[in-house]
Formats: sequence, structure tokens, C-alpha cells
Amino acid sequence: MSNRSQFLPTLSSTTQVSAGTAFIDRLQLDIGEWALFGPVESICSALTSFSDNEVLTADGEVVPLFNRHIVDSLYAMQKMKFTTNPNKDNISQNAALVSGAVKQTQWRYSKTSKRPNETTRVTFATQLNLTRFIQAQRLKRRSPLNRPNLAAGYVLAINPEESWYTDEVPLIPATNVIIGPREKYAFALKKSQSAHLSRYLNLVKGMLNRVVSQSLVGEDATYERFAAYSLKEIEFYWEFDSTNPIDYVESIRPNIIATNENVGESLYEIQQTQYDLRGQSPCLTVRLTRDIKLKIYAKTNRRVRFEVTLKQDAINRAAGRRTTTSSKALIDMVPQLAEEAASRVNTLLQSIAAPPAPPSTFTSVQLIHAITRACNTPYESETIIAALTTFGRIALQNNDPMKDIIHTLKDRGILRNLKSRSKVYVATDVFKEPLERLRQFR
Repeated sequence: MSNRSQFLPTLSSTTQVSAGTAFIDRLQLDIGEWALFGPVESICSALTSFSDNEVLTADGEVVPLFNRHIVDSLYAMQKMKFTTNPNKDNISQNAALVSGAVKQTQWRYSKTSKRPNETTRVTFATQLNLTRFIQAQRLKRRSPLNRPNLAAGYVLAINPEESWYTDEVPLIPATNVIIGPREKYAFALKKSQSAHLSRYLNLVKGMLNRVVSQSLVGEDATYERFAAYSLKEIEFYWEFDSTNPIDYVESIRPNIIATNENVGESLYEIQQTQYDLRGQSPCLTVRLTRDIKLKIYAKTNRRVRFEVTLKQDAINRAAGRRTTTSSKALIDMVPQLAEEAASRVNTLLQSIAAPPAPPSTFTSVQLIHAITRACNTPYESETIIAALTTFGRIALQNNDPMKDIIHTLKDRGILRNLKSRSKVYVATDVFKEPLERLRQFR
């Protein structure tokens, strides 16, 4: 088994995932508390000099860590942000492996009381990406695959290389993907995600402490550091090999819609036109709860990604807490959170693998005719048909004027409730196939 196939298994009707095979993508994490003592002018000057800090790529190239901003008041520190934009990726540009901003610590949320003569306290509200961190590390070219070794030390900036995208490319520019030579996969699999995250977190908190301490050199101000971590959000994912990932996502769309109440779909334009792929790639988003979201989409031209996002309340329920004063305690939360994410993906995989509806004897024309007969005006039938062909479902609102018609279609066996007492209606099994044929002509 090659390293890529070990990293990217194929999907089958019996596929299930586990917490041990989960990978971590993005984390929103507040790191540390630095109590600052001294005149406000000196502290503002120190905060302004955050902009002088840099990190190095694996090639030794310099990447600025913070944007250029003059902090002229304590309130203005929140405009001191990291240079990396968390919402924009670029495969042709170096970037630091930390994004986010500096913020004033809120006293009521702090686990450490205010110190005598303390002027203010700062926290780094960071967004980290473990996958990007792993991908950024430079490995020895002749490194054994069972023991991949770093060419130098760990780095906190990524320098995308063309060699990563020789055989496979992200459908939209992205560096948060393990891709390229087989050594990359071997390195990602060498340690657990908890071990990789522990290394990453230790490097980041050490760097942030140096930022604060070096910025105060020459200033009439001092600091005291307190360990504090607050996990706001974390993303787990599983990826699978696919010869045509876009078609796969489209093929599971009917089952996803038929078994989940809150489903969204977005399309993004493929920017890799040299590949024989369809012009739009769907991204299905299932909002399982207010704080848990699951996405399925084609990550590259050869893989599908299942991604679970856990937000604050979900983290609290799964791990028992989301704040701690120990980095080890934070790392120990990962397996519990991964279990929660894996259980959500497995439930979805079971619905995808459900046996298909029996072949229907009805045609698309008969479906249209059945809907038209139940409606009083052409506008009502057009609305229902448009909703079914576009979204695969109809969701009634309170005092909905279409309520009686939808109930008539349900009584006639054309629609059914998605779940018991649900206001969302989908086509019954005998009309699923005619509806899918109709969708092809929308």
C-alpha cells in the first residue's frame, strides 16, 4: 500500500471513519494572557513594534508576521493583525502559519485576577491550520518513508512549491491539503494528530512570547505571562480517493437532501481548466446542530473531503470544557472531539450507503401532471416544481399559503415528511427517480 493510498482510502458502501484516522484542519484558538505593566505610551509603543517581527520559510525567506499599524491607544491594539488572511489562500505566495489578531483580555473571562499596577492584558486570538503546518515542513529528499525526517528545523511559514501539484491539484487554490511527493503523506502519518498539534502549538506559543518580550526591550514597561487557552472552533476531516470527485458529490446529493433537514449547497468555479472536469464543483453543507456543521466537497481533482466543524457549545459537550490553563489539557481534548466528529460522519455515510429506491414506473411528465392536478393555479405548480428541481425539497413556513396543496400531495403519495412532524417535504421513493431525471433539465 502506497503512502497516498494509506492517507486517502477509497469510498465503499461499508466505509466508516474513526477518530484515529481524523485529520485536523483549522482551529480558532485564543492563546495566552500577557499582563502589561507601565505607562500607556510605552505599552502602545511596544504593541506598535509587533510589526517588526518575522518568521522564516523552509527556504529561509522572510515573511512579516504582523501588519503595519500604529497603536496610539489601548483600544487600537485590536487593529494589530497577523499578515496572513485566513479567508484567502494563495499557492504562489509565502504566508505565516498563524492568522488572527491581538485583543485585550476581558477580565470577566480571565482565570487569573488582575495584578497590582497592571495597565492592561493582551491575548492573541489566533486561527491555526494544522494541515498547512504539516504540509509546510521541508523533508529530506532521501528520507526513508518509514522514518521521514525534516531537512532542517520546523518552520512557521509556508512556501508553496510547484512540485506539490505535479499529479494532483486543488480545484481552487489551497495550501491546507497534504499533497505532493509521497514523503509528505509519510510525514503526516508518522505521528498522531495530537502529537503534530502539540508540536505546532508549542512553536506558536514560544513565538508569541518572544514577540511580546522582544517588543518590550527598551520600553519603560514589563510583562507577566499566564497560560490560558480558549478553543472557539475546530475542524476535523477525512479525505477519500476518487477518480471524479465532482460527480461523486453530485451523486450523493439526493440522499443527503432526503435524509437531512438543514442542507445547503454552494458552487464554486474550478480554476484548474486544464483538467477534464465539469465547470462547477458543488459543496454540500449539512447543519446537524447549531454548533456542528458537516461539509462534503471535491477538494482536488482526485479526492473528496468530508469536513466537520465543531463550535463552542459542541466542544463543551464533547470534551467537557473548551478553556484550560494547560496546553497538554488542550491536546488531551482532541481525541474526544475527534470521536464526536467521526460519529457524525459515520451517520451520514450510512445514509449515503442506504439501498437505492426501487425502479420507478412513473415518468417525469407524470410527476409534473400529478403536481399540476393538486394545484389551483399555474403559479403554484411552477413554484413547487421549481423548488423540487432546484433544492430537492419544499420547506413550509408558519401560515404558508401552500400548506393545503403540500398536504394534498402528501396524501396522494407524491411527497412525504423528511422526518416525523417535519415541515420539510421531499419526494416519495416512487417519485425520486422521475424527480432526478427532471433535475437534469433544469
